[in-house]
Parts: sequence; structure tokens; C-alpha cells
Amino acid sequence: MKDIIMYLISNVLSEAAFLIGIVALLGLVVQKKKFSDVVAGTVKTMVGFLLISTGAQSMGMTLLPIQPMLQHVFGMEAQVADIGGAIGASMAAFGASATLIFALGFLVNVLLARFTRFKYIHLSAHVSFFYAGLIAALLTVGTNLSPVWITVIGSILLGAYLTFTCAYIAPLMKNVPGGEGFTLGHSSSIGCLISAKVGKIVGNKDKSLEDVKLPKYLGFLRETTIALSVIMTIIFLIVSLIAGPKFVMENVSGGKDIVIFSILNGLTFGVWITVIITGVRMMLSEIVPAFHGISDKIVPNAIPGLDIPLLFPNHPTSVIVGFLTSLIASLIGMWVLGLVKYPIIVFPALIPTFFTGAVTAIFGNSTGGRRGAIAGSFINGLILIFGQAFLIPYIGGYESVMRVLCETDYAFFGPIIGWILGLIG
Repeated sequence: MKDIIMYLISNVLSEAAFLIGIVALLGLVVQKKKFSDVVAGTVKTMVGFLLISTGAQSMGMTLLPIQPMLQHVFGMEAQVADIGGAIGASMAAFGASATLIFALGFLVNVLLARFTRFKYIHLSAHVSFFYAGLIAALLTVGTNLSPVWITVIGSILLGAYLTFTCAYIAPLMKNVPGGEGFTLGHSSSIGCLISAKVGKIVGNKDKSLEDVKLPKYLGFLRETTIALSVIMTIIFLIVSLIAGPKFVMENVSGGKDIVIFSILNGLTFGVWITVIITGVRMMLSEIVPAFHGISDKIVPNAIPGLDIPLLFPNHPTSVIVGFLTSLIASLIGMWVLGLVKYPIIVFPALIPTFFTGAVTAIFGNSTGGRRGAIAGSFINGLILIFGQAFLIPYIGGYESVMRVLCETDYAFFGPIIGWILGLIG
């Protein structure tokens, strides 16, 4: 029985597509939909989700060649992040505890949604799983607790995190175009909250980044796919020129000249944003109506917490501005850490920098327009780099994952939890 439960947790519930599909299935069944509608709605929800998640992951991977180029510019050893190796190493150290914390933490989230006023169910399973790993690492390294108590305490911490991060983002969604019917379940939540608050102070929401007027001859950039493809091509070309064409051809592009290399990467980025847009339309048309069944019959008034790429199609300018601003802030933070001779060397993790920078700019823009977007995503970049540096001493073998996937919530809450555990002893 134990083996069956662990199999279901490790191979079914930990797969976000299955979790989303189960939610859609339950929602449609309790609404007493026809069998054909249940099957169609469940499959379309899962396919839409996979389009979004595959597109988002692949789009993030497209950015990885920038890392060795920037490292070369800063005089560091040029390395491409090995995400698979990092996850494998960390799971070997904390996988059992992380898996149990993930499953029980989700149960705590559902119970809190059912029996408290915080009616939010976090459905981004990949986010939950990596945060479960972080909690397992912090408790294992920072305490002498037994595995049972690590699981119990970790599950409560994860359940509270899943519930309350969705809760404090929910009121902000009313200001975000495309954010109707759900809240965000993502580990950029504290960055979004800070960005929205800062945007309200420093900017004017009526001066939106998305309303920037373009000359007629640049009118083609109003289409998301074209705009992101062209802008990412220019970014790759500029970084390649700074790093040096010879270095890029010998170490990054596989022998392609920097123009062809940049165009191909820009177009590939455009491919994946198009996949995401398709998935967003398919998934939202099914999951929100299906979730009404959950909210009517199982968890009254429940609201789903979904992933951040759902917002990207409506905010193409904020996505790019946020990424670049967070990246610049992180590079400045890395330089500051070098000046003070901080003993741990860190480098901006490009995939988290892209996704959290993009979404924090969206929230900053929603309350403070252009200035809000830039200020919010800049603060996000500083949190990412300083938080990564401060977090690493507290997590032991989970370091490899946090060096490549350290998003804002990990970087903000992780060092605080580690410091508290250190005080408690």
C-alpha cells in the first residue's frame, strides 16, 4: 500500500498536467456533464496546460546560451547551466522528504481552502514540488529533527505558503488585463506584491508600457510573436557582439556565425511564445468553467492558482522590459557582492530572471505604468541575486537547484527561514 501511495505521489500528483487534469475532471463530473463533455474538457485542459508548460520551459531554455556569453564578459568561467544534473543531485539528497512534503502540503492547502476564508487552491505542481524540496533542505540542514517531524512541519509550511501566496496576489489580479477568473500560483509572488506596491508609489498606471506608441513603419511589432522574435534576435546579437564573435562561434553557437545564431534563437523564442498563446486560449476556455464545479460542490468559492505564462500574451512589452531590467539589476548585485568580497560567488540564473522579471514588470505596470514596471522588476533582480547568495549556506545539497532555478520566493523567504532555524538551533 505504501509503495502504491508513493508511486501515485511521485508519478501522478507531481506531474502538473495530471493534477490540472484531475481538477478539471472532478469539476466537470460534479457538474454532471455528459461523458463526452467530461472527456473532451479534461483532455483539452491537459493539452492546453502542456502547451503552456512546454512552451514556457523551452522558451526559458532558449535563453541559456546568453549565460556563458555574459560570464565571459565578466571574466568568469563560461558554463551553460545543467538543469537536469542539478535536479538529479538535489533529489538524491532530499527527494524522499520533498515528495512527502509536496503531497501532504497540497492536502493542507486544500483543507485551508475548505475550512478558512482563504479559498485558493494552488495548481502549479512544479512550483509546489521545488518549494517542497527547498523546505526539506532548510529543515534537514538547519535542524536535528527526525524525518517524520521534517515531513510534518514541512507539510504545514508548504500548505501555508501555497495558500497565502495565492491569497495576497488575488486582490492584485483585478488590475492586470488577462487575469480574470484566477490568481497566480507561482514562486514569484513576493516580487509581484512588492512590484505592485512600489508601482503605486512611483508611477502612474495610466502610462502603461503596453500603450507605447510605435511609428507606422514599426506597426508589425504590435503582434506578440513578431515583437518578441525581433527583440530577442536583437538581444542575442548585441550580447554576442559584446562577448566577441570568435568566442561565441567557438564556445556557444556550434560554429554558426553570430547573425545566423541570433536570428535562429530569436525565431525559436517566437515559436515558443506562440505555443504558449495557443495553450492559454485552450486551457482557460476549459479550466475556469470546470473549476466552478469544485467551487460549487467541494470547496465553496474556491479560486485556482495558475502559472504566470497565462499573463504573457497580453503584456509582450512588459515581458521583455522586465527580463532585461531584472537581469541588469542582478548583474549590478553580483558586482556589489564582488566589491564587498562576499565569500559565495553567484551568477544570475537566467530562466528565473526571465520569468520573475517578466511577471513583476506586469504587476508594476498594472499599478504604476512604465516607471512601476521598471522599478518593480529592478527590485526583483536585486532580490534574486542577493537572496541566492544569502540562501546557499542554509540548504546543503539543494544548492545546485537554487543556482539555476532560484526564483523570488526562494530568494526572499528561504534565507529568512534559514536564519530563524539557525537562531532556534
